[in-house]
Amino acid sequence: MNPFTFDTSDFQFLLDSIGETVKINDVEQKAIITNAKIGDYEDRYIHTLQPIQRGNLIEYNREQYLVISETVTQRYGKYKALMRHCNYTIVVAGEKVCKIVGHNDFGEPIEECHSFKSISVPVIVDKYAFKVDDPAPIRVPDQQIIVTMQENETNKSKFTVNTKFDVMGQTWKVIDVDKTRTGLLILTCELGI
Repeated sequence: MNPFTFDTSDFQFLLDSIGETVKINDVEQKAIITNAKIGDYEDRYIHTLQPIQRGNLIEYNREQYLVISETVTQRYGKYKALMRHCNYTIVVAGEKVCKIVGHNDFGEPIEECHSFKSISVPVIVDKYAFKVDDPAPIRVPDQQIIVTMQENETNKSKFTVNTKFDVMGQTWKVIDVDKTRTGLLILTCELGI
């Protein structure tokens, strides 16, 4: 018997008894969701037996949350992470892709076009530099916002410097992409013209 190993059967019993089914990156999984401190954000803790990572999107009670804390190792035989409610969704229009499939009798090209479906990206929009637990967050200039989203290939290709998008009824332009927090893309944006 090793006194430094944790028996996961107790937590498994809790998962089976009071755990809720959530979606982690669109995969259903049992988890226990607990409240974090009351503050400016809807923050909650998620507890699971399977690994979770910063940047995971969690669907809980038909709402989207983004894991914002780093979770590398288990704590007392389980994984625990802080997740924050995504307060906005950015809709990225689908692209139209055309290719030449032939030529007509006059030598003009005949194109075949396909439109891709638009995508919705759940994000956290704020006027403060991204902080998890800082009593004095840094405020960005009045005409700027901070947008935090999941780091994935689609988001990395769609949200680059000078990209424009609509959120909160206004058009914003990306002026900086911060990739220092693995799993998250943190965009600094200003009102676009």
